Amino acid sequence: MIDVASTLSSVDGVCDFEVHRPAHAPRGWLLIEVPHGATRKSDYDAVAGRLKSELPAQLEHFFFVNTDIGAPEGAQWLGRTLSAQGFGVVVARCLIPRTFIDTNRVITKSSGGQKVGGMTPAVPGYISDEGDASMLVVMHGVYHSVVNAAYASVCGMAKGLALQLHSFAPRSVNIEKTDAGIVEALHQAYVPEVYAKWPERPAVDLICATEDGSFKSAPHLATALRAAYLEAGVVAEENATYHLHPSTMGLVYARAHPDQVVCVELNRGLVADPFVPFGVSPISADRIARMAAPIGRVLAEAMAQRG
Repeated sequence: MIDVASTLSSVDGVCDFEVHRPAHAPRGWLLIEVPHGATRKSDYDAVAGRLKSELPAQLEHFFFVNTDIGAPEGAQWLGRTLSAQGFGVVVARCLIPRTFIDTNRVITKSSGGQKVGGMTPAVPGYISDEGDASMLVVMHGVYHSVVNAAYASVCGMAKGLALQLHSFAPRSVNIEKTDAGIVEALHQAYVPEVYAKWPERPAVDLICATEDGSFKSAPHLATALRAAYLEAGVVAEENATYHLHPSTMGLVYARAHPDQVVCVELNRGLVADPFVPFGVSPISADRIARMAAPIGRVLAEAMAQRG
């Protein structure tokens, strides 16, 4: 069995690779990419401290409400659990906050400031300094150089599987602003009587198909995941909140490995205890185990069959 992890190396401030190895030769390999894995205030401070742009006051509130809390913990839980079952797991955790540049976006000449098809932009409008923008785009490129290599090693050489793991806010809060007014708009949207009117999101959403239905990533895994969650008493839906969008790198990797990549969004209200919009949300180990266990069962079975 190929040792794919031997070809991967972390990059300070950009991407951290964590390898979970079984006691013996792996029965198969899994890559877990966490593109919004910069969930700690230290991740935010490390990049904010390098920027010359005049950032909005209390921008850390946007960071806390919009980062994928629980996803890194879910990835680590899966790594420990699956390696104990004989599988090799590589966790790729992005260390660049999406507050400054979104590594799940395709960079184009018009990437700055505006939503694309309802998706938040790669670079927000408040990144006004050209040097900042250039630095962030370089960091984005470095991240994908190492993550692309991880996909090539796990899904290509080792013929393994990949999980793109995310979490999303409990409700769909529609904020059009991505410029200096973002924080005030969020504060207004989260006033309790306003927040209660936003649509609730599902417990789990499998982002597996394009909006026009022309492409669906690993449909057998999506079907198995919905069944596994239902058995655990959790309703998982498909593309209820988002679709695989051309502006996302998630679609790029899913198209490159169409039967091997699955994207899962977990509801932050079901992994945090409690979910704190503008501050640190305590992550519950028991909740992480409950929400990650169906993924582990499905991917273990799928890897065993591939092996």
